[in-house]
Amino acid sequence: MKAAVLHAPGDVRIEDLEIPTPASDEVLIRVSHNGLCGTDATEYTKGPMMVPLLKVHPGSGHLGPTTLGHEFIGTVVGAGAEATDWVGKRVASGAGVHCGKCRWCLAGKTNLCAQYYTLGLSTHGGLAEFAVSPARIVREIPDAVMDIDAALAQPQAVGLHAVRQAGLAEGDRVVLLGVGAIGSFVCSALSRHGGPVIAVDVDQRRLDIARQLGATDAILISRDTSAAQLREVVGPDVDVVFETSGAPGAAERAFALPVMGGKVVLVGLNKTPQPLNLAEIVLREIDVRTTVAHVCDQDLSEALDLVGDRKLSELLVDRVIPLSDIVQGGLEPLASGQLLGKVLVDPRLG
Repeated sequence: MKAAVLHAPGDVRIEDLEIPTPASDEVLIRVSHNGLCGTDATEYTKGPMMVPLLKVHPGSGHLGPTTLGHEFIGTVVGAGAEATDWVGKRVASGAGVHCGKCRWCLAGKTNLCAQYYTLGLSTHGGLAEFAVSPARIVREIPDAVMDIDAALAQPQAVGLHAVRQAGLAEGDRVVLLGVGAIGSFVCSALSRHGGPVIAVDVDQRRLDIARQLGATDAILISRDTSAAQLREVVGPDVDVVFETSGAPGAAERAFALPVMGGKVVLVGLNKTPQPLNLAEIVLREIDVRTTVAHVCDQDLSEALDLVGDRKLSELLVDRVIPLSDIVQGGLEPLASGQLLGKVLVDPRLG
């Protein structure tokens, strides 16, 4: 089979590999679509950060060149002895693999599993003609949902999990800082909230899409907008703030906005130190919440329903490319910020 394999930064090769054999609790999926993520682009340009090219991953046990891709769907064409009921079904795979036995798994927090690892980052994934996935993290795609929409289910599940973490109350006034890669899926999930949602971004095109996704208002800012300036523009009575960009200074902006006793949900990742006035956060009793990945049992099936009902591909998919164009048509423009929407890879294309 053909697969896109990361060997080193700037070195992704289309290689001929053996079709993987599923373990007893796994399914073999003929991949129809795999969505590219900013993490894939980061691994390609700056890695290895998560991909175990140099050191064995403690959860997956994998070491060395890795087939990328953690947002994939397709049809089950084979299965281990414990998963034969899945053969013939169209499925979306979750990204993270959990053990099911540790304290976090037993508490339903499978995204925090002690042995957690990610397909396509910690071991081989879905940027290939075939991929294996544990049966416990796949979900059947409803007949009415087209493949191109179902391919957005995994990032949509991440957005749903973020909104679930917020614990929104009816009527909460929400501000969404950043409606890019993951922010757009948080915005889509917030469409089910029913209350006011104010989208904030530095790109007018993203804000236009945010309105179509359900944002009730949209505010264009510059990268230099201060926390005080943003607070003046957004206005008072903000109950919950989602920060999805991870951009420098974004956390400071986020904490400046909510009312006393309000919430800030940190979604975006930034590993550089960020200055914060912690005393003000404490004195205003701001509830700080964080979110990572998704929980299959809670989020993935709901995500499949949501992406199908709303036909999200029409708003969020920029292009569909063959596996052979993964670098020039996918990873390079994604890494350079040229793309507004999602790139889907269809390994069946020539």
